Amino acid sequence: MRHNLWIAPLAAIALIASGGVISSSLAQDKPAAKKEAAAKPKKARKRCKDGEQAEVASYKVSKGKHLPAAIDKPLTKEAGNADRGLGWMAHRRLGNCLACHSISKVEEMAQKKPQIEVTDLNGKTSKMPLGTHGYIGPSLDGIADRYTEGELRMLVVNPKKIFPDTIMPAFHRNSDFLDVYPDCKGLTILSAGQVEDVVAFLKTLKE
Repeated sequence: MRHNLWIAPLAAIALIASGGVISSSLAQDKPAAKKEAAAKPKKARKRCKDGEQAEVASYKVSKGKHLPAAIDKPLTKEAGNADRGLGWMAHRRLGNCLACHSISKVEEMAQKKPQIEVTDLNGKTSKMPLGTHGYIGPSLDGIADRYTEGELRMLVVNPKKIFPDTIMPAFHRNSDFLDVYPDCKGLTILSAGQVEDVVAFLKTLKE
């Protein structure tokens, strides 16, 4: 059996001597091939692919009734849609609010309908889970009783205006973020219309 180990190398030498071509199975340097494959740059993963926009709506910040800052006037002329708002909140790449906040109303909905269908601003429809809630942030139950509409809008647009140390991101800002993926630079997480949709849903959360 030991002599059989020399058959392939000897065959290769014979081919070279006769001017033949060595087959790829004999000529391939496997360790080198692995190194070459590892050296190839990985294709960048596209993170912002849901219609994120660069435009930031103009708004005026005023003093709130319960919080130090509020945006009293809507960001758009069109009224927000609460059903769409829940979709943005459940969307894993956009609002993703359910990753940090629990909402009893939504958890109850998830018992009958575990997923929600969301159509992003590119027109792509996908299903997002409704029943996976986190507890990093406070519960949103009754939030419409605690804050005014303008305060809710400020909390979505830029919560750091109210809570400077919060880890919650500013959803309607296109600059001053840390460690942004290249294809997401200069883009807002939520558009002005999406913000109004989220606010419309938050207004339904009463005790």
